[in-house]
Amino acid sequence: MSREGDAVRGSAKRDAVVEAATRAFLTHGYEASSMDAIAADANVSKRTVYNHFPGKRELFQAVVSGLYEGFHSDGDQTLRHDQPPEQALPAFLRSLLVHMRRPEVRGLLRLVIAEHQRFPELSQDYLEGGKGQAYALLDDYIAAQHARGRLNAPDPHVAATQLLGGIKEVLFWPTMLGLPVTADPERVIAESVAALVRAYGRAPVSGREGPTG
Repeated sequence: MSREGDAVRGSAKRDAVVEAATRAFLTHGYEASSMDAIAADANVSKRTVYNHFPGKRELFQAVVSGLYEGFHSDGDQTLRHDQPPEQALPAFLRSLLVHMRRPEVRGLLRLVIAEHQRFPELSQDYLEGGKGQAYALLDDYIAAQHARGRLNAPDPHVAATQLLGGIKEVLFWPTMLGLPVTADPERVIAESVAALVRAYGRAPVSGREGPTG
């Protein structure tokens, strides 16, 4: 049995465990999901589960990373630093909305909100492994635009938070409450990007002035 074959089988078993854990957490919640049940659903031994994940928290972290993996890859491609905000940001925001509206992602957020008092560490894992990385993509892009002089945003995270807050308040949070979204997503995205450009669209002013007289 080759080492390469062992690695492939090990990776497949790990993926099966993460998929089973995703189903368990989103269906039963974090506390009610047992490692035994997850192992049985993944058709592996409990020892195999613990070979890959020391505990349930590490398994939850893998679930969060798995749910956000595709979006992070897409975001890296969408937020090209050589493109101006009017071109790059609408595509990124559309991708973000598609991701956030996935039932699994909404279920993950509901889980974190429901269980954060008993398991506050889940909020940190969600921020570091999921939402925080989405913000980091946008932070890095805005910082790059500031460096290029396209935006005057010395605190990129504030600008990113303002942009995403406006988008999610109108287009995402109603869906979490089971309410319809009445606004046109394309209009909201266009207006939000335009507002960011109006607020931060001037290049930094140099402290040095040219000669006068």
